Amino acid sequence: MKMNQKLKLGIWSSVSIVVVVAVAIVLNILVGALNISFDMTPKKIYTVSEQTKSIVQGLEQDVTIYIISSEDAFSLDYKQIVQQYERYSNHIQVVYRDLTLYPGFASQYAGDKEINIDSMVVVCGDKYVYLDSAEFVDIIVSEDYYSYDVEYQLEGLLTAAINQVNDGETSIIYQTMGHNEYTLSDSVVARLLRDNYSVANLSLTNQDAVPEDADVVLINSPTDDFSKADCDKLRDYMAQGGNVYVILEAEVVLENLEGLTEDYGIQVAEGIVMEQNASMIYGAGSEQATPTYILPIIEDTEITHEFCENHLAMIVPVAKGLTTKNTSGYTVTGLLSTSDYAYSKVNLSSSYISREDGDIVGPFYLAALSEKEDAGTMIVLSCSNVLATDVDELVVGNNSDFFANGLNYMLGDTDKIATRSNAVTVDMNVYGASQAYIISGITVIGIPLVILGIGIVIGILRKRRSQNWNRTSVEAEDTEASETSDTSEVEDLETKTEETEVSVSDD
Repeated sequence: MKMNQKLKLGIWSSVSIVVVVAVAIVLNILVGALNISFDMTPKKIYTVSEQTKSIVQGLEQDVTIYIISSEDAFSLDYKQIVQQYERYSNHIQVVYRDLTLYPGFASQYAGDKEINIDSMVVVCGDKYVYLDSAEFVDIIVSEDYYSYDVEYQLEGLLTAAINQVNDGETSIIYQTMGHNEYTLSDSVVARLLRDNYSVANLSLTNQDAVPEDADVVLINSPTDDFSKADCDKLRDYMAQGGNVYVILEAEVVLENLEGLTEDYGIQVAEGIVMEQNASMIYGAGSEQATPTYILPIIEDTEITHEFCENHLAMIVPVAKGLTTKNTSGYTVTGLLSTSDYAYSKVNLSSSYISREDGDIVGPFYLAALSEKEDAGTMIVLSCSNVLATDVDELVVGNNSDFFANGLNYMLGDTDKIATRSNAVTVDMNVYGASQAYIISGITVIGIPLVILGIGIVIGILRKRRSQNWNRTSVEAEDTEASETSDTSEVEDLETKTEETEVSVSDD
């Protein structure tokens, strides 16, 4: 009986193991064949955005993504992202080109650039874009050096490259000059180029009108006012459906330019905005905190929806306040706003930060959109520092994303809105030599000893349980044998009694 129980238990265990292994093999084959994967990272860093899905699913031309590496050596992080492009579109093909097998392949696309492993070439017909793997990840170290952001740029770069090679036309942004305007940073220009924009200069004074091929006119933080004639040229341009993006310098007053924005329902308040809600002040609680460095409320609009959905932050340092004005036919929508407690400091030479008589009570918009059906569109951003590289880095590129989203919205390229990088914050701890030895001892010696001790205890407990089980089985067999013996004795006694009774009966 004991052997039968052990045999049954062994057979059951063997069958269970075979079934589990078979199920695991089948599931692995199915997952591999169907290319199924799940992104379990908290910030979904390996999941492409809805904008990217929309763009690649709408492709009508074949696009090939050449990866300068072998498939086995290609970074797993990048592979998780690239595979999704191939999954969402039959028009995308991923091809690996190992430099050892194809030594001259990348040079025909990269030109004089240094060729790095894991770089990519996106090709559609005769058009191509070379993507350097050195740009796929940015590392931004915090000011205290205790943490850093690993920012994955690959999706934004790859999607922009697909747009660039697949899009037949390049949109032109004319940035005005001659009014002491700011120039766009190299990083912002690179972002615009990735979205298939070209940037050209425009001197309105030397032009009778805005060029017909202008998709957007950018007025970037001038400190000298526009002439009335130049403003009239911009009005004519907008009347024909043109788009104007205005960025204001907070510390200057430009009557003609501010009069232009007012014509489209966006008024510029005098002074500089001071935020009194501590939760909306950058660095609140530190000695360097200032109420002019504002973390604005991001209104949920088509331009900013991704920001609201993903709880992204922006920073607006030193801005004018914007208010709305009823204008026939034009609809004004706030994009960024202050709290109800904000005010505009009118006397900029005052030694007091607190609100004084004459200051303007908020709330204000810090960015606003004015639009009219079958007419032009205007966006006004009231801070010249939003696109500064050091400011943009504080919010991991969100400011430049907001700027680019506005341009894309103006041109109706909503698919391009908010295809942004993914950032993962990594915290670092600093230890002394003695602490390092302790931690090493715990990880190298302590933890293995604990695991070994647990194994020994479990082994002893199992052995005792086995001995107890054997002892119980033996006692049960002895009891059964004893009961059998007693039963035999009773039967013998009954038999003898019956024989005796038969004998007496015979007598």
